[in-house]
Amino acid sequence: MNRITIYPYIAYEKGERANPYIHDFVEAIENSGWAVVGNRPSRNPLLSILFPKNWGDITVFNWFESIPDYKHGLLQSVVAILYVALLKIFRKKVVWVLHNKKSHQSDHARLKKWMGKYIAYMSNLIVTHAEEGIGIARKQYPHALKKTHFLHHPTKNRLSGKVVEKQYDFIIWGTITPYKGVKEFLEYLSQNGEWNPSCYIVGNCPNPALKKTIQSLAEKNHVIYRAEGLPFDEIGEMVGQSRFVLVPYHSDTILSSGILMDSLSFGAKVIGPNVGSFKDYAKNPQLRVYTFDTFDDLASVLKEHGDESVPIDGYERFLNDNDWSHFIQNFHSRLFSKV
Repeated sequence: MNRITIYPYIAYEKGERANPYIHDFVEAIENSGWAVVGNRPSRNPLLSILFPKNWGDITVFNWFESIPDYKHGLLQSVVAILYVALLKIFRKKVVWVLHNKKSHQSDHARLKKWMGKYIAYMSNLIVTHAEEGIGIARKQYPHALKKTHFLHHPTKNRLSGKVVEKQYDFIIWGTITPYKGVKEFLEYLSQNGEWNPSCYIVGNCPNPALKKTIQSLAEKNHVIYRAEGLPFDEIGEMVGQSRFVLVPYHSDTILSSGILMDSLSFGAKVIGPNVGSFKDYAKNPQLRVYTFDTFDDLASVLKEHGDESVPIDGYERFLNDNDWSHFIQNFHSRLFSKV
């Protein structure tokens, strides 16, 4: 039985919202039959895996290049670099999940760029959830191209089958941070007063200044803003009441998106930036994903596709074919491929 170490595997305190990607990854491995997770959740996820008892035969790093952004980030970066070197000395397999084009924060840009090159070189396998990630590897890490593989961002089937009357044109949901473009979308509405789509925004904003700005802009534009995180069942109900889930992310950093996949799991039509997995799934006839280059594109998408229904059978096939069980099977196949 293989042992896998997952980073970052964070122990959240009561009331904190965990990243579902890591939790679902761990659960899928534990259910796979071919591996177990060797490390436990920790408030210090890097320090906790330094102890040999927590080492796996395989270590999976998520957001490795963003370690400089964490608390004591420069020190943690040095520790992470040495730790990866130690794993290679002991002939452990290293996997890097390439989630973004680059870090969402601009600090320590040169160090982050170097860390991306370092983990790409040291990895046995690089997984990306967007076809554009292959292009990133070709351009930035050409030596690692052969070991870079596209695997769909795993999802779940939360389709309810209910037909609900639409109350909103757009819903924006999830934790609000600067790169997610919520402030910029509301500013766009302020500058284009003749276009007044009905919008609902729901999600906690940990940045007090950004939160205050969004609240002010939302009130000015008659947009409902509910500043809290909600459980998935409530999110699903609100998504059902909306014509589209709008994902107004900045396009310069994003590759794949958990919000996109979770929204599809509810049967939503989604509009997102013309990059990464949004661009991939806009070409998928099973789904109804649309892209924008600028916010000027949103009005025409709403007019042309707002009242279209979704192909439930297509969504059902897509969600079932790309669930966590299938992802782990494909992950195993790529990891132990001799090619």
